[in-house]
Amino acid sequence: MQIAAMRFFRFLLPLLVLVFIAAAKKPPLYIRFHTEADSSSGSSFATQAHLPSGEGVTLSKAAQITEDDIKAIYPFPAPDGTMGCALKLEDHGRLALDTLSVEYKGGILVGFVNGRAVTAMVIDRRVSDGILYIRSGLTPAEIELMRKKYSVIGEEKIKKSASTTRRGSIPDPTPVPAPPPLPPDPTSSPRGD
Repeated sequence: MQIAAMRFFRFLLPLLVLVFIAAAKKPPLYIRFHTEADSSSGSSFATQAHLPSGEGVTLSKAAQITEDDIKAIYPFPAPDGTMGCALKLEDHGRLALDTLSVEYKGGILVGFVNGRAVTAMVIDRRVSDGILYIRSGLTPAEIELMRKKYSVIGEEKIKKSASTTRRGSIPDPTPVPAPPPLPPDPTSSPRGD
């Protein structure tokens, strides 16, 4: 009986280790952007969601841009007391944003952070610079999670200089680049956040 129990635990231990490793690799931060979908698309491709304003909308189940497409961030305080953030996308994300801004022009792009809708914007022009803005609605805790996962625009040069300088040498005095400018405020739009 003891031999059978030993064999069982010998099999169970590596399985538990694999479960803990898999659980540890899950990202603690989910950032997803979904486009508006046709309500007749069916439940396989579309789902109902609520915009930050409370209005109901049908969205594509597949996210067009995710946290894996983000290269850097630039957090800033929003006028309503929450936080906002500019998201600089890497090449795949930049191409996805450019494509969706052409294909879904006139539709809505909704941003979710950890499952909570934080922004909704009308797609009114082509966006080829690879920068997405969440104007407001983020919490300081969410910004801190983003800071841990992504480099911060303007701090990239400082981090690189600090890590590559030798003890006693002077860091590179190159000025830090200015953050990207905010696009015009879409609040005049009937569906803006």
